[in-house]
Amino acid sequence: MKGVIFKQKELDFWKKFDEKHAKDALNFTKYDSDKEAWLKEMHKTITSYKQASSNGIVWTKEEKELFESLSLNEQRKMIVKKSELKSVLFPYVNVDYKAYEYSTRSQESGKESFEKAKALLNKNKDKVFSRLDKTTSENILHFFRIAYKSGNLEAGVNLAKLLFKKAKSSDYEGVFDDIRESVKITKDLLNHNIPENAYHYYALYKWSDDTSRFYHKELTSSILGLIREEAKDCYNYALECVVWEAIDEEAQRNDRDLLGAELYLAAAIKYQSPIAFFKAAQFYAPSGLTREVLDYALIPYNASLRCAIALGSKEALETLISNYKNGLRMMRKNPLQAQLLTTHQEQRKLINGLDPYFDERFKPEYIIDYGSLISLGYGGTIVYPGISRLVSQGRIKDPRDSDATKESIKEYYLTVWEMLVSLLGLLKFVPIEEDVFYYIGTQIYSKLIYGYPSARPYVFPKEILDLPIDFSKGLEGYGIDPNKNNNENTED
Repeated sequence: MKGVIFKQKELDFWKKFDEKHAKDALNFTKYDSDKEAWLKEMHKTITSYKQASSNGIVWTKEEKELFESLSLNEQRKMIVKKSELKSVLFPYVNVDYKAYEYSTRSQESGKESFEKAKALLNKNKDKVFSRLDKTTSENILHFFRIAYKSGNLEAGVNLAKLLFKKAKSSDYEGVFDDIRESVKITKDLLNHNIPENAYHYYALYKWSDDTSRFYHKELTSSILGLIREEAKDCYNYALECVVWEAIDEEAQRNDRDLLGAELYLAAAIKYQSPIAFFKAAQFYAPSGLTREVLDYALIPYNASLRCAIALGSKEALETLISNYKNGLRMMRKNPLQAQLLTTHQEQRKLINGLDPYFDERFKPEYIIDYGSLISLGYGGTIVYPGISRLVSQGRIKDPRDSDATKESIKEYYLTVWEMLVSLLGLLKFVPIEEDVFYYIGTQIYSKLIYGYPSARPYVFPKEILDLPIDFSKGLEGYGIDPNKNNNENTED
């Protein structure tokens, strides 16, 4: 089905964001050009970093004892708390965030039937509800109905969603009745302001307004009494409340950018979800795309990736292994570390599916991060070399290497600035007062002076940071194909 049916400019969430952006833009430092703004903000970022007292999440003996005594849910919360990750888009979201809580009276109403329905659902959690055998699905719906009629609001939300799941892509006797029942329950619950129910109203409207769907085209939004403005308000409310489905849908309209990363990060924190942390990481430093102007935010990337690993994600661990094996995303190529991580993966001893002490076993790399820099600046091409390619070409030496000297670090620092001057000279800029990614980048990095426990910034020596930078001097040979020149010289 198609993505979000409302434009960003229609949603109050983004209107508030744009209003804050416009207000904050009045206080942006004034520069002579947008290129100068980007360069000097990157300089401000790289010179703002401070050395933290530790590298990697540290667990005391007492914390470990406490962790191992907790329930799985509380263990996941503890891991996320220790990551210290926060979304600048949703500063109010933490592991204990609840946009809505069902009343005790509602929870106790029809409790026995509610628990029976949940137990059956859990027993079949790996199966698609619409494909369950008829007896099982009808029993689940039956128990939820009893609980809902007894006053259990959560049962009503579940019942409405399951009826719709069952009916929207099926054709059976009574299918229209199930859809209408789903719509009625959802409407009846709107005045309770339950975020998940609000999203379901939007989902019903989106489906009923989709003329390309295969099933039940006669059930239009007008026939079902579903209203566009109501659906828009419901979607916006669900987004503000960080309902997973709304976050996932909204993030997908942002082509693997920093806004999408911040959306996923908020959901990751709220749900303590390894999948969402991994998705956030993928948006902070995307790969597999053709265009080279994607924003990278490497400190949040590494912190999100490692939090996903601590929460048990196999995919995140495989990504970290690949980064070390291939020298990706500013990781130094390290076959030994990649092999040690592979061995860990094969022999992984998890606690309730979690890997909380991962940082203690594998200390994080210090991160060289110039702020919100496009991927071309970190990797680059033969013609437009970024930092990693300049290192691999032997033109500069990575300052994190054990044999780096003050002179090699100085050469690295100055050469990278020359490359950045040349790179930014190629770009067309949106005025910084209007540039959303300039704004979100400065918002993120203003809070990362020490980075995160799992992603500490590399801090250049003070005497290096004090060096004057010529923001008009580019890198010699940048933008010229060296192979072409070599061929021309050979012909001469």
